[in-house]
Amino acid sequence: MTITITQLQFVAPTQLGVADLAPFYTVPTLTTARIGRAVFTNTSASAVTITAGISTGGALTVSNIMISNYPLAVGQAYIAIEFAGAVLPAGSQLRALSNTFQAVTFTASGITSQ
Repeated sequence: MTITITQLQFVAPTQLGVADLAPFYTVPTLTTARIGRAVFTNTSASAVTITAGISTGGALTVSNIMISNYPLAVGQAYIAIEFAGAVLPAGSQLRALSNTFQAVTFTASGITSQ
């Protein structure tokens, strides 16, 4: 049996919305992902908050939120230690939102194995 390991940018830099409408990344079938780094950067002129988590196929809830209303100062970048090293089975989803529309840039990368 051969296992293929691939370095991957799960989420290209993108701005967060104010609602959890869709996942930023879904782990494909027959694949396991490991998050190496996830970064949230406040690009606005005001303080904001972020909420993020890993779900198993649905919206963020109290049972899967890993970062809850975390404050980001103007220009602050936050490397999310809550995500670092997290292993996601097939079907798992990265989800995030901010309290201010298009004020936070989010990116995440890691590896997948099949």
